[in-house]
Amino acid sequence: MSQSPSKILVAEDNAVNARLIVAMLERDGHEVTVVTDGGKAVAISRVEYFDLILMDVNMPEMDGLEATRQIRAGAAPTRDVKIVALTADDDGATQRDCIEAGMNAFLAKPIEMAELAKILNPRIKGSRRA
Repeated sequence: MSQSPSKILVAEDNAVNARLIVAMLERDGHEVTVVTDGGKAVAISRVEYFDLILMDVNMPEMDGLEATRQIRAGAAPTRDVKIVALTADDDGATQRDCIEAGMNAFLAKPIEMAELAKILNPRIKGSRRA
């Protein structure tokens, strides 16, 4: 999927979606950590470095938009991590909200392996950027 294994944080409150994403990523050798809400994503990103964060937009406690804002407001290098929105709301308003929150790219659920590969390896043509 990508050039070399990455350390990836998946912030996803749906257990089935999380398992599917983890299976896709681990199959390609990536190291994956899963959290179930935005607050946990913010907390772990402040103490552990990740190459990429896959952030569900709609989660309990703290949604992905607020979590992204808080990560972006933090210190380097954490604030500079690539954050990709995960959402079933594949419309222009949601994408605009993601961009304004500081997300770098957008993946619509259900996530397809080919689309995830494009995010992990930007040299693959057709990558959807937020």
